[in-house]
Amino acid sequence: MAGWCTRGAIAGLNARCVSVDGAEAKLTKWEVLGMRLIFSLVVLWMPLVSWAEASCDFGTPHADAPAETQQFDFLVGRHEITLHAWTQNGWTPPRPINAQWNGWYGLQGRAIYDEWLDPDPNQGGLGVNVRIYDPQEKIWKMMWVATSGLQVQDLRAKMIDGKLTMWQVYPPRDKWKAEFNQLASNQWERISYQQDAEGIWQPQFRLVARRAPCG
Repeated sequence: MAGWCTRGAIAGLNARCVSVDGAEAKLTKWEVLGMRLIFSLVVLWMPLVSWAEASCDFGTPHADAPAETQQFDFLVGRHEITLHAWTQNGWTPPRPINAQWNGWYGLQGRAIYDEWLDPDPNQGGLGVNVRIYDPQEKIWKMMWVATSGLQVQDLRAKMIDGKLTMWQVYPPRDKWKAEFNQLASNQWERISYQQDAEGIWQPQFRLVARRAPCG
């Protein structure tokens, strides 16, 4: 993908993906029903979000949560976003966008909820993600849905070569992945990649998140 895309697409809205190794994964009927159930619970929970942000109470991890839960703890808090696109000359200068990426501990500290808030419905609108680490399979299982497409997306993530790497298993999207990097205690980035015809991962977009004040 060349040039700029919509902010919603950059954030992962209306995306199609497969696993990092290129193998498609199919969901069973029960997995789809489970995804719908979890998102029903999230919808019921979302009215509490504004209260949490106003009080700066983003929760804490549960004592029994897997230690790997900390891999995504940089998402917890309120963040403002700048956007960079990859060109032949490297990353473009930062382009501020009128969006926030906010995170909370959910399910009594056993999961991380994060949301994308853009007041412009034509540029992505609103979306929410639920991230839970599966200690048996040693992988993150995540589900995303947004107002722009209303399509539940099933994603996975794990540490690969020292990078927290995310891909999508449903709906399928070929040759795409994203990597998260924590840059500082109050700053992190997400870089998306597309695999070219030679199988080389080419960077596309870089979202840089900086902790913003709350309350």
